[in-house]
Amino acid sequence: MWLGVPLEGWLTIAAIVLGPILALGAQRELDRLRARRDRQLQVFRNLMTTRASALSPTHVEALNSIDVEFSPPKGKNKRVVDSWRIYSEHLIDPRSQDPQQVVTWDTRRFELLVDLLYEMARRLGYDFDKVMLKRNAYYPRGYGEMEAEQHELRKASLEVFSGRRALPMKIVGPVNVSGDDVPEAHLVRPERNQQ
Repeated sequence: MWLGVPLEGWLTIAAIVLGPILALGAQRELDRLRARRDRQLQVFRNLMTTRASALSPTHVEALNSIDVEFSPPKGKNKRVVDSWRIYSEHLIDPRSQDPQQVVTWDTRRFELLVDLLYEMARRLGYDFDKVMLKRNAYYPRGYGEMEAEQHELRKASLEVFSGRRALPMKIVGPVNVSGDDVPEAHLVRPERNQQ
């Protein structure tokens, strides 16, 4: 007994005072963890929906946010961050211009992306296998054709503007510069001041 209050009384007072404070702290921590998981899910969702279009700005943004949303790189996040590091090293590695090596590089790129998605799925509690991650991405053939055409147009435009390629022109008929064959109705004659 202290100050005339038994030990049970002091414990009750402490519970009344500290209980709401501790509950608020616990709720804040739960909210912080829930928000972190929501951000991780958003990164995963963005990568899943854009896995067939690696040049999409949404895809690139999601990749660049992995280091932030899955840090620290230990515990449950370690496998995700390790997969991301391997994938990013491959992306940074310069590609050859040889068509066969480009195909090999891109095949390896997609395999590493699937590995990353697999580790993220495991971390977030999804039961996806690698075959599903590879095969269940829909990307219309027309999108690929449009991207290839736009790429070719950009390359050709850059070559023309940089002077490495001439712009081909073809004249299809004679050009009359004298104006003799222009009908009278189409000629505009200046009016003279008659003073």
